[in-house]
Amino acid sequence: MLPLKIMTWNIEHFSGHEATDARAPAKRADRLKRVIEFIEQEKPDVFGISEVTSGFVYESMVKAFPRHTFNITTGQQSQEILIGVRQGLGSFFTQKDEFKRNNIYLRPGALLTVHEGDVHIPILFVHLKSLPDPEGFGLRDAMLERIYSLKLALDKAAVKLQGRGDAKANFIVLGDYNTMGLDYFRKDHDIPMEREIAVMTERMKMRKMRKPTTSHPHTFFNGSTSSLPPSELDHVFVAQHVELDRSAGYEVEIGGWAKLASNAERDDWIERFSDHAPLIFTVSGV
Repeated sequence: MLPLKIMTWNIEHFSGHEATDARAPAKRADRLKRVIEFIEQEKPDVFGISEVTSGFVYESMVKAFPRHTFNITTGQQSQEILIGVRQGLGSFFTQKDEFKRNNIYLRPGALLTVHEGDVHIPILFVHLKSLPDPEGFGLRDAMLERIYSLKLALDKAAVKLQGRGDAKANFIVLGDYNTMGLDYFRKDHDIPMEREIAVMTERMKMRKMRKPTTSHPHTFFNGSTSSLPPSELDHVFVAQHVELDRSAGYEVEIGGWAKLASNAERDDWIERFSDHAPLIFTVSGV
């Protein structure tokens, strides 16, 4: 099963119908084809795509990757998480509706457990509530509590499975966390996004989870003319004992626009793909 290459990517409003969508930038007319080519080049064993807005994307991925099996979240939410896993890997998928927080329009979590023999790697793809207003911040924090609770439940299951009191789940949580901070009342009462990320990282550490090193400090960039600053909205957290390949000098590659040198190149990539960069890493040991 190992090494296991994993990718997560928020492909902004991904319908696959950009060629006929008057609202889509002209450069996105063949976006579906280019996304498929990008994934083919990376060759991930497991990949998750956020913001899928049509069944057409699912059908196209099934056709393009006959050696992968696919699952997709379902419900009243307008954006789904699509997961592909290479055939030959033992796996099962569970939709985690508790992340919806009793709101049918919020996005569920997507839990893929890859297994071989007695080794299980639970991989949770998330797309947490956006916006820095009090409602968005509060719902996002409540969704994080679900992650912490799930880690505890998986650790208990690992103890039973392995028959050791110190056993811990090989847990991985990744995706778009939308860590935008909180705009509450005047600047002195706000919570900047950096503070939200720092607190989340510390709370993950308390649950024996760590934030791997990355090749770039930001995962979101709306373009050089945007008023929105480059931000770290997408994250990967892994159980402290899980080992990732760091031969490149970091553990998680922030790809796409983040690997380009000039603003013109970055703007072009964003127009053709997404304002979120793909996050790619390889699990080398558990």
